[in-house]
Amino acid sequence: MKRFFSASAICFFVLSFSFSETLDFDQLKTYLEDTYLEPMAKDIGSVLAGNMFHSGRNLGFPGFDVGFGLALSTKPSKDNKILRESFGTQNNPKDVMFGLPFIQASIGLPKKIDVIVRGFPKTNDINLLGAGVKYCIVEEELAVVKLGWSVMYSYNSLEFTSFKSNVNSLTTMFSVKIPVVEPYIGIAIDRTSLKTELSAQELGIKTNMDVTTTVPRYILGLNLSPLPFTYINVAGTYLVDHLGVDFGLGVKF
Repeated sequence: MKRFFSASAICFFVLSFSFSETLDFDQLKTYLEDTYLEPMAKDIGSVLAGNMFHSGRNLGFPGFDVGFGLALSTKPSKDNKILRESFGTQNNPKDVMFGLPFIQASIGLPKKIDVIVRGFPKTNDINLLGAGVKYCIVEEELAVVKLGWSVMYSYNSLEFTSFKSNVNSLTTMFSVKIPVVEPYIGIAIDRTSLKTELSAQELGIKTNMDVTTTVPRYILGLNLSPLPFTYINVAGTYLVDHLGVDFGLGVKF
């Protein structure tokens, strides 16, 4: 189990840097219209707000959870010409996996409240910051089974050289914990804003634009605890017309 957890940690760091380097927005100035920016905002929002939770239970006071996470999309949405052509060409657009890494910490407070903060060192000109507040509505123990139902508000932001994006999310989640394993489900409503910040030279006769989208996101995942006070979480997500993956590992006590 120790070897498995160590191998997962190494894989995480390798994937984190490779996926952050994969992000490319070269076609942003070419498709500077609502029709093309809105699909991009939805895709950015899906990974920017992704992997914010992995349990419906609260940490309890003074609980603590710190770990690393990835929120991935298996491909851009079919209408996201900016990302698809940034990875390929106009005549041969590509469906390429992309995502964002996070370092995340959660603190348990009284009144069944958890506070979450996260971010990642600046990589490939990308700045990431996020925070959230989670409230546990129901938490019950039935023998070895622990049930949890919570709601959460979160805010995440991304800054790049050519645009800024932020997403406000409202999420409800439910989990069932038995020894070693804890499956969980969630539904989120993501309101994503994206504003371009291209230079006058890049814009030409065009002007910078600002778009906002609101879409649901569905999550189905599983926590594994291979060692005491450790966890690995894996989840599948669905947004618009494609699937995503959340992956994380950390310690919790």
